[in-house]
Amino acid sequence: MSYEPVSRDDRATDSSLADILAAVRNADLPERRRQEIASALRTVARALGRSAERIPANPRLLSTRLKEVAPLAVGISRGRWNNIRALVRTGLTLVQPISPGRHLNKLLADWEPLWQQLPSRRLRMKLSRFLRFCSASGIAPEAVATATFAAYRSYLTESLLKNPDAVFGATISAWRAAQIAIDGWPKTSVPVPDRRNWTLPWDGFPASLHRDCISWCYQLAGGDPFEDTPCRPVRPVTASNREWQIRSFASALVLRGRNPNTITSLGDLVEIEAFKEGLRFFIERSGGKATVGICNLARGLKAIARHHLQLDAGHLDKMGTLIRHLVRRLDNDGRGLTAKNRARLRPLDDRNNAIALLRLPEKLIGVAVRNPNIRAGALQAQMAVAIELLLMTALRIGNLVTLDLDQNIIYPGRGKAMHLVIEAQEVKNREPLDFPLPEASIELVEHYLLEFRPRLAPRGSTALFPGDGGRPKTTRTLRKQITDTVHFYTGLRMHPHLFRHAMAKLWLDANPGAYEVVKLFLGHKSSNTTTLHYTGLETASAVRLFYKTILGLRKDGH
Repeated sequence: MSYEPVSRDDRATDSSLADILAAVRNADLPERRRQEIASALRTVARALGRSAERIPANPRLLSTRLKEVAPLAVGISRGRWNNIRALVRTGLTLVQPISPGRHLNKLLADWEPLWQQLPSRRLRMKLSRFLRFCSASGIAPEAVATATFAAYRSYLTESLLKNPDAVFGATISAWRAAQIAIDGWPKTSVPVPDRRNWTLPWDGFPASLHRDCISWCYQLAGGDPFEDTPCRPVRPVTASNREWQIRSFASALVLRGRNPNTITSLGDLVEIEAFKEGLRFFIERSGGKATVGICNLARGLKAIARHHLQLDAGHLDKMGTLIRHLVRRLDNDGRGLTAKNRARLRPLDDRNNAIALLRLPEKLIGVAVRNPNIRAGALQAQMAVAIELLLMTALRIGNLVTLDLDQNIIYPGRGKAMHLVIEAQEVKNREPLDFPLPEASIELVEHYLLEFRPRLAPRGSTALFPGDGGRPKTTRTLRKQITDTVHFYTGLRMHPHLFRHAMAKLWLDANPGAYEVVKLFLGHKSSNTTTLHYTGLETASAVRLFYKTILGLRKDGH
């Protein structure tokens, strides 16, 4: 299959999957091939829950939607889903060009000798798609320019690849490696795209700023135990986050045009104009919207002004006014759940989704038992226990990841009882946690401990969720594994912290207004915290009850 680039104006941007189906029926293809492509297009429509007429045949938009589909959750195997994506891609090429696969186009003769000199299979894999893109476009090695990479990135974006940005970044890295390894490789230079690390290192600022930051973080962490501190000492991870916030805010000022050598202390960050300028950077970076994170950053800087620098009341009032402006721009006025979290909880209004989530640990342990791969099965059982504990205790991820068999799993007597206990100093709000686990949870945990955990942990390890060397897994690793597992088997987007909100929602749906139980279950110190977060969360359940009553009266007077 050849690939001829065309202008954006020539592309079919208003077509739908129904148009693609029509094009497939009229295409000069073997009958079997037409049937396979048509079946794949109809399957995608079912997976997205829309008719083919309502699904735009825009590769970029369609790629985003397909990434949200969990194939197992809609009854499709992973292998079959990959085939469906490839067939849909083929169908789209009948009405518009999209980025070719790595092996669909032959290399130009000029590229062939360079290709043969690539020293590793890894480099060939990373460069294959780009070299075949160039070949299909008639671009010889000496003709590669910066514009070639721009065009390539544009076509990747329009493709059905899962992560076009990652593919492009890998291509650029491999291109630079090939330039070093092969003398005749084109010398066109393209920087590796950096989408995340925009903050300057500390050595990019005067040393006095870093010293002032360390002094404040030391004070936050408790400092000298016999000296007064502005607030309750924070945990080390919180102090580390505060240090990063300060460095990121200083970096934001530099990116807004300020000379880094003029930022010599924390006082330079909380000057009113600097405070506003830095916050503007973060608001623009988030698409013109205020976020909870930006508001928390602003409050953290105000705490520096109040407690570390001890600025006057007039200055603090000005900062407070600016923070209130930010809060008013939040989608929830800074109270309760964000719109994003509410959207992610909404699928639990469907009883089938809620049941799929609640039954997931049982399903996972069954998959683990049947898995012929010993280690993979042990990891599935590990996820079963992690998700079960999130369902039954709604632990924060920081507590979940550090659970220890000696410290946190307690057997209070000779009977079949197990408590999950976490002391106050280990909990974010300093409230001790003690959960007597139900019998089903105990059986699952003990099954994991007896059969699966020994496959993952070396002798002497006491971590409930061991990682490398028997140490507890990193928070990032466990969070990603839980999120990916839930999505893979249920189609739900559930990060670990969302389990706290999900459990509150399921309880309030069945018991509207019963906030006190939620308060005790989640370990909130104040009832106000519970009601601010979850007021209205049971609205859908209340509305259904209201409709049931009204429609009953309409139908038969009862």
